[in-house]
Amino acid sequence: MIKTEQFARVIDTDGVSATVEAARSTMCEGCTGRDCGGECTVGGLFSHGESMRTRADNLIGAKTGDLVEISTPTGTVLLHAFLVFILPLILALGSYYLVVSLSGSVTAALISAGAGLAVSLAVVLIAERAAKKRRPEVAIVRIVRDAEDERQKDSERGDG
Repeated sequence: MIKTEQFARVIDTDGVSATVEAARSTMCEGCTGRDCGGECTVGGLFSHGESMRTRADNLIGAKTGDLVEISTPTGTVLLHAFLVFILPLILALGSYYLVVSLSGSVTAALISAGAGLAVSLAVVLIAERAAKKRRPEVAIVRIVRDAEDERQKDSERGDG
């Protein structure tokens, strides 16, 4: 299975999951419409800050402050990108052309395109809520740099 991997910093841990903060990936570049801090399920795609936060499985026992490598199945990333970017286009354009061809009214077609966008937003919100109830889709796969090692190196250099 192909996976998307990137580095993140562990912000908080609770049992077998952790909150991690990662630099916003290029997948997020096109979305600047909401300020959710990257905490939404749609892979943080709505984040428009320099970093995003998400929940991750922490089965390897990473601690707060650790630099870790996180992994997400590519299929999950593609599904979320489809829900956010492609589904709204399909529903808006599809409903527009369907109504124009059936009624000939551009006004009714524009209203139906707006309704298509509203339906796609509802689908995304429902998917986001359902995903929050499941296990995280992101997993910590390895600890790159231990937080304690970082503090020790900083104190040796006189930084901390």
